[in-house]
Amino acid sequence: ASLIPAKGLRPPSAWPSPATARGCRLDSGVPQPHGQVSKWPWSQEPKSAPRETMRSKTTSPGSWTFQHGCHGFQAMAAMGCMLFAARPARMQARLRSRSRRTLSRSTEDLDKGQEDERFQRTRLVTFTGMVLGYAVYYFTRLSFTYVGLAMRSDLGLSMVQLGTISSLFPLAYMNSKFLSGVLSDLLGSPVLIFSLGLMCTGVLNIAFSTANTVPIFTLIWLLNGLFQGCGAIPCNKMLVNWFPARSRGKWWSSWNASHNMGGFLIPLLAGGLAARYSWRAGMLGPGVIALVAGSLALIFMKDSPEKVGLPSAEEWATSRFASAAGNAEETKETETEEEDGETIWKQLVRNKFLWAIAAMHFFIYFIRQGVLNWAHFYIMDEFGVPAMEATARVSGFELGGLLGCIVAGQVSDWLISRYPQRGAAGLRAQVMVAYSLAAAAAVFSLWVGPPVALLQWASMAAFGFSIYGPQTLITMTGVETVPRRAAATAGGLLAYPAQLGSICAGLPFALLVQNYGWGGFFPTLIGLSLISATVITPTLNTPSYWQARHGWKKEKAKAAESGA
Repeated sequence: ASLIPAKGLRPPSAWPSPATARGCRLDSGVPQPHGQVSKWPWSQEPKSAPRETMRSKTTSPGSWTFQHGCHGFQAMAAMGCMLFAARPARMQARLRSRSRRTLSRSTEDLDKGQEDERFQRTRLVTFTGMVLGYAVYYFTRLSFTYVGLAMRSDLGLSMVQLGTISSLFPLAYMNSKFLSGVLSDLLGSPVLIFSLGLMCTGVLNIAFSTANTVPIFTLIWLLNGLFQGCGAIPCNKMLVNWFPARSRGKWWSSWNASHNMGGFLIPLLAGGLAARYSWRAGMLGPGVIALVAGSLALIFMKDSPEKVGLPSAEEWATSRFASAAGNAEETKETETEEEDGETIWKQLVRNKFLWAIAAMHFFIYFIRQGVLNWAHFYIMDEFGVPAMEATARVSGFELGGLLGCIVAGQVSDWLISRYPQRGAAGLRAQVMVAYSLAAAAAVFSLWVGPPVALLQWASMAAFGFSIYGPQTLITMTGVETVPRRAAATAGGLLAYPAQLGSICAGLPFALLVQNYGWGGFFPTLIGLSLISATVITPTLNTPSYWQARHGWKKEKAKAAESGA
């Protein structure tokens, strides 16, 4: 191709035939039998230029024959170059096509990497907002608890009046969880419910700091209870939206640690401000923080990956992990089927696993509140320990609970990854059964153990570890057995038995201790722990909703064929 100049080419129809190319030279004309010269198409010399002919006067016939053969060989080489000149175009076309395919694959890989980075970054921002935001919910929920003593001294309120202010809060809180779940599913924006609810609780705490009468205090705190339910249930829906089932336990349990974070910091914040300035400052500080946190949550948190142009959590996990059950196409088909299936309420009512886990939720909170209400009284009455020391001995509950919820999520995730052919909800239920049995053992050790401060603290830490495990997994496992569009509603329904269990733990246990003493109190707690493990035993192989719609049966069939 380099032999042919880029300009001045004649069209192929004007090129000489191979027969006329015999005896030519690359830089001259072609001699003909009658002595005429034919020009090659790539020749750029003017017609008037003198040309050297092959048969000169000084050349002998023999030497002319030799030169004729050599020049014929050169002509054949030139024709080969001409024929080869057409090949680079086809080769270049192939190379261009191959380059386009390689570039397309590189662009796809680059786009996929950028999408993956964007998914994880947006998810981390949303998760951080959930953890910090729900900790601030605890600020505005428990602020009154830690300014009550200062209010009594400043305003002269009695204990009955203080109890009246907070008497309606549990009822409002219980119903607000359900309402916030329904609104999150209907509006499809848990971030909106979460952030607006947080800002409203902040406004109500600020309003509380400006009030002066018990009826106004009671009304404001009742409204605060109505907005407090906007915290946990929208977070449950966002956790389902952003985290696939294979790793949801780890993230859910990490989010659940915000309970402990908020419970640990609010005495320092509200109590410290009340002691340093006044009870009004103790209410005003959490309120201002809630307003700021709610505004930031509304700006930076996202409802779901799909709303920001990203694949769903299950699709993202399927493309990221080769061992996932199913593929992205199946996921899309399933999500489409969800929209055309039964109504939300019909699916929830028919869900037997949801009923079983709701019963367990009642017993777990019944036991939890019973121990928290009466453990320090037991230590004081039985062993003559001062009130402050008794409170210190039961303080291990929160630390043990923090570890318990994290370990429960990690263990349940590991079981699901280790045994993908088994029902994911059933595997999490097995972890809950083990925790309930451990709670019975912890209560027994607190009852029969020696009155040593460190041992009693360890018993309470073990009890907190055992109770917070199922408390964390119950709601998460319940929402995993329903479609995503019903996740918040299911979480709101599961809040009812928990709050009922807390309410019922007051008077029944008081009568039990009064009539039968501590010898009747502790055996009852142990029996309730065993019942909580029993009610969920029939569901130990229940699949999650995603498994039931994607290939759980296929996985079981493959496992049976391979003898797994």
